[in-house]
Amino acid sequence: MAEERAIAQTILDVVGRANVRAAEHCMTRLRLDLADVESVDPNRLKKISGVKGVVRTGNQLQIIFGPGLAERVTAAVAAELRSGGGSAPQAKVEPSEAGAETRPGGVRSFLKRIANIFLPLLPAIIGSGLIIGLTNFFVRIGWITDQTTVAGVPVLAVLQVLGGTFLAFMHILVGMNAAREYGGPPAIGALAGMLLIAPSLQNIPNMAPGRGGIIGALIAGAFLGWLYKTVNRRMPDTISVMASPFITVLVGGAVILFVVQPVGFYASNWIANGVKALLDVGGPLVGAVLAGTFLPMVMLGIHQGTVPIHVELINSLGNTPLLPILAMAGAGQVGASLAVYVKTRNRELRQIILSALPVGILGIGEPLIYGVTLPLGRPFVAACLGGAVGGAFIAVTKIGALALGVSGVLLAFLVTNPALYLLGILISYIAGFAISYAMGFDESLAQNSQTFAFTAD
Repeated sequence: MAEERAIAQTILDVVGRANVRAAEHCMTRLRLDLADVESVDPNRLKKISGVKGVVRTGNQLQIIFGPGLAERVTAAVAAELRSGGGSAPQAKVEPSEAGAETRPGGVRSFLKRIANIFLPLLPAIIGSGLIIGLTNFFVRIGWITDQTTVAGVPVLAVLQVLGGTFLAFMHILVGMNAAREYGGPPAIGALAGMLLIAPSLQNIPNMAPGRGGIIGALIAGAFLGWLYKTVNRRMPDTISVMASPFITVLVGGAVILFVVQPVGFYASNWIANGVKALLDVGGPLVGAVLAGTFLPMVMLGIHQGTVPIHVELINSLGNTPLLPILAMAGAGQVGASLAVYVKTRNRELRQIILSALPVGILGIGEPLIYGVTLPLGRPFVAACLGGAVGGAFIAVTKIGALALGVSGVLLAFLVTNPALYLLGILISYIAGFAISYAMGFDESLAQNSQTFAFTAD
């Protein structure tokens, strides 16, 4: 942890300890919510050891490290802030309402909120998704059946419990995070999610457990969190401890049952039917557009906003046709980066590509984006175009992913047709390589390609 602590201290020296309102991470990025993001020089950050790139979006600063290191550096940053290291005041490290009042509006801000709600759930989504996908794969090839047992215990039943439990109760955690994101107590949001999956709903006419879907849980948690905060502000201190929760649950709970649940139900159906119709009508063109524009979404750090859409598609259709299409973006980037490796004579750039390729093949694209293609310009465009070619092919095949959790070649275990999916990956590799090789790049830019700073304002 000595290296991570040194990195954390350097980061805090650059951004200012008192400037940090919240610190969290996704698989590849340290995300800092700052009081004054304009005061931070991203060029100083990108010179720090291990930093692949810096993205500024709204009041949030995203520092890209790659998988593993991002989590360790975040833990080190949190430890530094808790200890109050240095002369600056201690900052509170939690992604709650600290930054809620200062966030700008707009689509990007909304997608950022969605990402904040689902990012903490990714470890459970990945673990459960892999178990579900591998179980389906082994059942498909006959390695596991209903009769397979170990010491008398049915293996298939155990795997179904391990893989399916999180998705069955995911509404609760989505509601909890949504309430926290909108300034309310997490427990109130958790209750909102519980209301949508309560078994006793079947005793109420026109209701059923889970009918509102994940979209309903998202709306319910945000609404109940906002309502509690609003009621509590107006309630006298002498009775707020009892009155605020009571009014929130009684009034807000009724709204959730009779308004949010049906709205969530119709919204879920609209998303599922809309995506299916779009792919049926647009086919390869829609697939090309989706895959071709996904890398810019990753660049902006808003790609996790697609998670609730994937979940609803799996709940409604049994699989998500979007995930295999979007995965082609990463494959196009692998191909484009390989072309750069072949053409460049810069040894440092070659080493960067070699170190970033393994995680790129597994579907984690930020190291290649910020270390290779984006700083060089044309290879990034080639990566998008290569992904578009693969996305068009996947859209024609109508492949779907049975669960979430991984991308890249490992997603083959989770899709409905692994062979066609891997063929799409290969097509994206080849297209990305060919287009990048043909377009070329400015060799003089290679010296600046290790890190990259980007402002999404």
